[in-house]
Amino acid sequence: MGAFRTAAVAVGVAVLLWLMLDSGLVNPERAAPLVSLSLGGLGVLFGVGAWAMTVGGRRERAPLLLGLAIGVGGYAVLRVLPL
Repeated sequence: MGAFRTAAVAVGVAVLLWLMLDSGLVNPERAAPLVSLSLGGLGVLFGVGAWAMTVGGRRERAPLLLGLAIGVGGYAVLRVLPL
């Protein structure tokens, strides 16, 4: 159950970030490449939060934070790659 929840959150976050930043449906111009640095930092913070919840005994919150970390961090990496 935790893996499904993590994957669902990660995909949902990545889709929302693409929609808001790069799709052209909400804003006609793409977000600046510098946004990837901020997204990467946010992904690291969510990852540390997931680790802290696991160590601190609040394991039920870890899948949400891990999904956020994967979604935000993964999207930041994909924005940097020249595709």
